[in-house]
Order: sequence, then structure tokens, then C-alpha cells
Amino acid sequence: MKIIVQKFGGTSVHTPELREKAALKLKEAYEEGYSPVAVVSAMGRAGAPYATDTLISLAKNEYEHLDSRNLDILMSTGEIISAVIMTQTLRKLGLKAVVVTGWQAGIITDDRFGDATIKRVDTKKILSYLEKGYIVVVAGFQGASEDGEITTLGRGGSDTSAVILGLALEAEYVDIFTDVIGVMTADPRIVPEAHILEGLTYTEAAEIIQQGAKVIHDKAMNIAREYRVPLRVRSLNDEGKGTLICDIRSMSKEGLRLFSQDRTVYSIAFRKGLAQFRVKLNGKKEDNLLMFQLLANKGISIDLINLFPDIVAFVVEEGKALRVKEILEKEGFELTLIYPCAKISLVGSGMADRPGVVADMVEALRESKIEILQTSDSHVTISCLVHATDMEKAIQVLHRKFQLEDIC
Repeated sequence: MKIIVQKFGGTSVHTPELREKAALKLKEAYEEGYSPVAVVSAMGRAGAPYATDTLISLAKNEYEHLDSRNLDILMSTGEIISAVIMTQTLRKLGLKAVVVTGWQAGIITDDRFGDATIKRVDTKKILSYLEKGYIVVVAGFQGASEDGEITTLGRGGSDTSAVILGLALEAEYVDIFTDVIGVMTADPRIVPEAHILEGLTYTEAAEIIQQGAKVIHDKAMNIAREYRVPLRVRSLNDEGKGTLICDIRSMSKEGLRLFSQDRTVYSIAFRKGLAQFRVKLNGKKEDNLLMFQLLANKGISIDLINLFPDIVAFVVEEGKALRVKEILEKEGFELTLIYPCAKISLVGSGMADRPGVVADMVEALRESKIEILQTSDSHVTISCLVHATDMEKAIQVLHRKFQLEDIC
């Protein structure tokens, strides 16, 4: 039995037309000889009646002190509704389909409500349905603890459900359906000439996603990377097979090109909604340790850290900027706050061994009169911080500078 897991996010199932497109993808897989398992998210995004954020708002607006156990029970209903409706859509197409909740699918978690970790998967029920010719529709984002308490998996939980089920069922592929046709050289909404990257290794894909590409949640990507679960990032609106994410050996068998072998840069990712801090240290070596301890104790994560003898520069999410400012100023730190900002990352391979990448980036942005606020680099990325108003222009300029439109 060849099993395929196909995950459909909230924006892929929130209208009858989109649900039919999703059902046709499952039908296509069935006709190709696969035994399909669908994993669905709650329908729509914030504001839609059954979206997870809507359910959270409903509960917290009505009851100020709703406990985490009850909140998980409430939030799990969004995916259950979505799974039932998707099952009915499949049946209208003449397919045998059955719905199962996360716990009926055998997803066993710890008892951490709101952000549970999957401990194991009992696949007996799913396999029994597949052997009878059913398409199994699983409510994503949820499971149950050992003692039967309903739990949810946190942000990106449906992606995690899909990857874990793909691993447990030894699926041929886990398809992640998104609003783009695959992992691209840049966001096509910003760079219309952006190209699809037909094949990526786990390392390449993980780096692009970590730097801001929102094609799959990074927790799910890390699981796929660790356990070598083959992924395909696809679109409901495209007939192609999207981007295959796998190991080098599988890439070779598929006849796909490994971009890291011959390109310094093969994708541009970005994160927006950031704020930059430049904190004066007054020549005291212990200031930087104190500053980092203060922020760590408040649970604040920082990025793009540059340390100099008399100043430290770093970035936080814009929504946390005023809180960070208050914390540091209370301790007497002098600082400059710049926001909104965006982090743009050139993703490639062997950056440290290939001179000229930073020079080309700086030249391209300077010629376009785009101010660089900060930079950082690693073996596979070079990132720069710019004003949010310059973000789209900077991505377009860099895409042209590194000739990513020529990737085929």
C-alpha cells in the first residue's frame, strides 16, 4: 500500500470552491494508486467563523479566566468541523471517505495544553480504513494525552500533524498545500518573475523557512529534516508537483538539480514587523551580560545581534519593542529604537568560501538608495536589516542582482 499524506491549511478549505479543489487533489492521488490521508486545518483565518484565532477570541471575550484545558477543547472543534465538511465534499465526488479526530487517529501527546508535544502515533485505525479503500480525513492540530485529555499542538500544529502521520505511516510523500506553487526564489507577490525551486534538500529548505518563508511551519520542517520525511510544497491552483524537499540521494533519483552545488544564492527570504535597538554600553563590559539577562528573564527573543565595545545592536518583534524599551530604560540604558524594519536574507551555500556576495549586496542596495541598518551572516545566509518601507524594493533589486530569474 502506497500512502500519501496531504495537508490543507485553513485558506485551502474555507470556501466550497476551494474544498472541491482540495478534494480533487485527493481524488487524483487515489487514482494514481495512492492511499490518501488528508490533514485539515480549521476553515479560514482570523475572523472566519471557525478559524482558531476566532475561537480563541470568542472564549476570551466571554470568559476572562478560561483555563487551558477548556480552551484546548474549544479550539479543537475548528479542525473537527473542517474535517467533517471535507469528508462530505469527497463523498459528493463519489469517493469513500471517513473523518477521524486527532485522538481517533492515534496521536498521543504529553499533557501540555496549548502546545503539546506528540509522543507517539498508533496507526491501527487509519490503516484499517485505508485497507478498506477509504480516504481518511484527519482533524489536524490536535491529539490526546495518555489519560484521554484533548490537547492542541500550538502554532503550525496541522503541519506537525501531517509530518508526524507521514512518518508513522511511512508515506511516500507529505504534500503541504499553500497559496504558492512551491518554494520560490522570492515571494512572487513581490517579485513577479520569481521561479519555483523544484527540488531542495532538507538543509536548504530549512534555512529558507527559518529566514521567513511561510510555506511550512518550522517545527514541522525540523521533524521532517530529522526523520527524512519527503515533503512536497504545492498549490491547489497548479497542476504541477511543486517543490520536493528530500535528501540528496532522493534528489538525484528524481533527476532534480541541487542548487547549492552551483549557486551562491538561490533564494531570498524576509521577515517583517521588526524593531531595531542600538544600546549604548558606556564602556562597561558587564552591561551587555546584564542586558541579555534582563531580556531572557522576560522571555524576549532577540535576533541579528551585533556587539561592539560601546554599543550592542539587535532586533525584536515590533510588537515587543515598547516593552523592551521600558525594561532597558528602567535599568538606565541609553538606546535608539528604529521601527518598523524588515530582515532580508540571501539564502545560498558556502557563503564564507565565496568572496564578493556582501559587496554585491551592498552595491545593489546603495545604488537603489536603500539604507542598510545592520547585517549578519552565516555559512548559508547573509542578512540585512532595512526600513520596512524599503523591503519590497530591496527584495526586487537583490533578486535581479543575483540573477535569480535565470534559475530553471
